[in-house]
Amino acid sequence: MDKLKMTSSPTPQPDFIEISQLIANAKQRASQSVNTVLIELYWQIGQIISGKIEQAQWGDRVVDQLAQHLAQTQPGLRGFTRSNLFRMRQFYEAYRNNKKIAPLVRQLPWTHNLIILNQSKNEEEREFYLRSSLREKWGKRELERQFKTALFERTILSPAKVTPVAS
Repeated sequence: MDKLKMTSSPTPQPDFIEISQLIANAKQRASQSVNTVLIELYWQIGQIISGKIEQAQWGDRVVDQLAQHLAQTQPGLRGFTRSNLFRMRQFYEAYRNNKKIAPLVRQLPWTHNLIILNQSKNEEEREFYLRSSLREKWGKRELERQFKTALFERTILSPAKVTPVAS
């Protein structure tokens, strides 16, 4: 019998590591681009729905019909249910008049935006969690944990404790 020759994988050359890193970076940028486009789409849909409802051209029933229409005409399309369409409207209405915060929402995934939108009590708290999520690069679970531990209240609303100076 022939002996099987054992081969070990070659030690990666520095060029290989560099190329692997380029691929990883491109994947990350592509994912971010897709997220930005989706958030912009949800913003635009929310804007249209909000405008139609404000002008009394549409009511809740029309949004139901829109969800049904999308389900029929876009087979396999997910995320455009009645409740999600209303979330898109809520998302748009929460940020449309705030030029400072509106650009931030486009940098976070939809799930992060929903968590912040649904758990924040006011605009200041939303801004705090938007900025913190971006700065700290929180995942969904970490963001939820920060809400549960009331980071906003502990950081912003609680006065800083000053230790007395010894004389």
